[in-house]
Amino acid sequence: MGAIELRNTILNKLNAIEDSSMLQGVLRYIEEHSSKDEIVAYTVQGEPLTKKKYIQKVKDAEKGNFISSEELKKRMQSW
Repeated sequence: MGAIELRNTILNKLNAIEDSSMLQGVLRYIEEHSSKDEIVAYTVQGEPLTKKKYIQKVKDAEKGNFISSEELKKRMQSW
């Protein structure tokens, strides 16, 4: 099957999907794999991190830009 046939088959199958969460997953997959920036990690929420974003987060943590577990516990009590 050539690229055009594959694309048409994929489009037909996508058009038949009614589940928006599945479509969001497909979109997320496509965006992650078509990105020029390599994904090197994920946040606990599942957000992909490029190498550049990951390095920035490490630098932020080294500068003390984070909350302690005690602070997190305090915040959680107000939820």
